[in-house]
Amino acid sequence: MKTLFFYEMKKILQRKIVWICMLISILIILITVSASVLGDYEAYQTERAYEKALSGRLIDDTLLKEMQEAYAKVPLDQEKYSHTDEYQTYARPYSTIFNTVRRLTGLVTKEVLTELDNEKDIYRVRMQYLERDWNALLLSEKEKAFWREQEEQRESPMTFRYAEGYNMLMMHANTIGLLCIFMVSVYLANVYTEEHIRKTDQLILSSKYGRGHTFLSKYLAGMFVAGMISLIFILFTFGVEFFIYGAEGFEVPLQLVYGQSSCQISVGQAVLILYSMILLASIFEGAFVMMLSEVLHSSVGTLSVAIGIIILTMMISVPEEYRLLAQMWNFLPSNVVAVWGTFSRYLVELFGNLYQTWQVAPVVYLLLGVGAACVTKVSFVKYQVNGR
Repeated sequence: MKTLFFYEMKKILQRKIVWICMLISILIILITVSASVLGDYEAYQTERAYEKALSGRLIDDTLLKEMQEAYAKVPLDQEKYSHTDEYQTYARPYSTIFNTVRRLTGLVTKEVLTELDNEKDIYRVRMQYLERDWNALLLSEKEKAFWREQEEQRESPMTFRYAEGYNMLMMHANTIGLLCIFMVSVYLANVYTEEHIRKTDQLILSSKYGRGHTFLSKYLAGMFVAGMISLIFILFTFGVEFFIYGAEGFEVPLQLVYGQSSCQISVGQAVLILYSMILLASIFEGAFVMMLSEVLHSSVGTLSVAIGIIILTMMISVPEEYRLLAQMWNFLPSNVVAVWGTFSRYLVELFGNLYQTWQVAPVVYLLLGVGAACVTKVSFVKYQVNGR
């Protein structure tokens, strides 16, 4: 079986399209990650210097007042007030605090300056913002109580720290995740169809191991390739992000980067969870694509269905009124790879306990992956008997 496994690996990886797509993907990742720096490197350096100067300061009354006084000097009524000398001189050094407060509270520009008198107002307005969000999502009272309890565990006041590397990793996660899923679909679309079409599968089936070992070798090889390729993309993304933006700020509270979340974890932990979900989603996508490959007996049909689903999930969102469907929609690989999918406010209740999406998704993917493997094997064995 070991020989068959490496043989199947070789068949997948020796195709030119695999290496061409990999190079294109790496180029896409490089452009995506470095776009903000390439656009205006001097501006990026300035912003980074301002952020590092504020790193370690409490978001308290003193810092809030400094930020508000700086922005009060800016003519905010102008359409492009960020281009004015007043903004560049007074407000820009505090822009990262301004944006952090906006993320925490959901307030617009002028409201940040008029509705927050002190640090306690930030967290009071934040709770109002979260309650509106939870109501809009039609969360149950039990779910709301869960998130309120999470908010109560939050440190107050929060400490601002430079964490641009992790911020960018979260910002780019959806793009990287969709790229991984798309490429896995391309790589594995013909795993089972090629030999059926060429009628060469009987050469392998004539070995002493028969259908069972042949199926398992193909399946494991496909899963391994899906995981390996995705891991390469993820590690490359981490390397470039940290090289450009730095790796400081692992311990920063998630809320300072993704304000809609109440999860009491650090942004570094959130990034590890998010990219682990990308890896798992890619592996599951591999299982799903191989199932389609065997059932449809067409690489074109397989690729059309797989890519069609990805495009569909990008174009359509399920209204909150259809709670169960909306929650299931979040578990699709092309949705769970986004920060709003992995850290969805929807919770899953099991045996009286509430669990978050990222805690449940690995089990869901494992069960569905086993189901996909069973369907693939039944179809594979049936074809070898009746498909001639």
